[in-house]
Amino acid sequence: MKAVPDMIVEHAPQRISGAAHAFALRDSDDDLDAGLAIARKHANWTFVALPAPIVAAPGFVAAWRHAPVVAWSSQALTIVGIGAALELRGTGVARWREIIAEAARIEASAILDRSGASDRGMIKPRLLGGVAFAPGAADAAPWTGFGDAWFMLPRWTYVHDGARAALVLAVDARDAQHAGRWRDELDALRSALAAGFAPRPQPPLVEMDPGDRDAWRAQVRAITDAIRAGECAKIVAARSAVVTLAGEARVADMLAELDARHADCVRVLVQPPGGGSLVAATPERLVALDGTAVACDALAGSIARVGDRDAGELRASAKDRNEHEIVVHAIASALRALDADVRFPVEPGVRTLRHVLHLHTPIAATLRTRRHVLELAAALHPTPAVGGTPTQIATDWIAAHEVVPRGWYAAPVGWFDLDGNGELAVAIRSGLVAGERAHLWAGAGIVAGSDPDRELAETDLKLRAMLGALGVTA
Repeated sequence: MKAVPDMIVEHAPQRISGAAHAFALRDSDDDLDAGLAIARKHANWTFVALPAPIVAAPGFVAAWRHAPVVAWSSQALTIVGIGAALELRGTGVARWREIIAEAARIEASAILDRSGASDRGMIKPRLLGGVAFAPGAADAAPWTGFGDAWFMLPRWTYVHDGARAALVLAVDARDAQHAGRWRDELDALRSALAAGFAPRPQPPLVEMDPGDRDAWRAQVRAITDAIRAGECAKIVAARSAVVTLAGEARVADMLAELDARHADCVRVLVQPPGGGSLVAATPERLVALDGTAVACDALAGSIARVGDRDAGELRASAKDRNEHEIVVHAIASALRALDADVRFPVEPGVRTLRHVLHLHTPIAATLRTRRHVLELAAALHPTPAVGGTPTQIATDWIAAHEVVPRGWYAAPVGWFDLDGNGELAVAIRSGLVAGERAHLWAGAGIVAGSDPDRELAETDLKLRAMLGALGVTA
């Protein structure tokens, strides 16, 4: 797999003031022209990194409402991909391999760095997107346009790490001939940033349909009966709710609200062409890969965060500890099967979020053989935290019994680079927004001892993240 070229053409311009809410106009035009001149000489992809101010993701999302967009905001990194220079699709059980194979054909001939970021890792080409929870889960409305797996090489990628920022254009020799188009788009980005972004309240609530709560309780009882019969150890049951607003839900405003309320989570937007928008504020990392270093999160077992409720109550819960240990050992076993040296603490910690306390175990591993991050994701997903165990029995039950297909709920979403490194989160605390409707999902891990009313209350609690982003109080 040929990835980023060894030679990077570099030029460090004067650093932009963080208070200057627009690009250095003349310098950026000159830098763009220089990059396009290089691109015309090469048959493969050229990446042109331009200087940019540090801004939050919602400002870019608001400026490009109708283009394919993927946004990723964590405590370490913000990435916004705008427009698709290239789309990658995968279908069925081969979807992971198909995406990896398509990405391997992307060759970068040159990178012109005029960003001033002084960090090759900042401006490296990235592909952004994700996969469905299971093949076929996103074949119909409301998941139109998503499919089994979709990633894009963005035309424009904005990235910042809190201290530095860059805007990277991906262009090939043919597209490099259309300099006027890229100048127009750069002008549009400047204008949007110069105008600033001020989030607004969402349109008023018209209706909230919480789904059939009695039917969901009955599903929990059916699962616990199956567990008592020895058919399985755990199944994660998800329920959906539908919110209808008086006007179109604005995903940029939702992201801004999630930034304010859930900065300790990864905020994600996936908006492929021809469909709605997946929005999430997820506390759960599926996998991150950097060279041979792997990091995963085991996040399972939870209670409501109420007043001064002590985390010791969660640690003392035999039911929650059992649920958590299933997840830890499943992740560790999957990584060992990939010939990795795995390490994790004996006792779980507690992850404290706005509404929920979770048992949390960070898992680290070292690969003995280099692999693509999507290979790791394919081996790990779905973990028992979002599917169940045994895996096949749990996923078969989910497909047969859940009334509304999960689509990309609880699915891997994120990014990877041309070397196969990257990071994927699990799209829990998420919803699919299309027009004036938002389809929201929340799940609960059902194990021996699960109580239907308690599990229903847990899903109500988990729905609050997305309801809050929509301005709806539950």
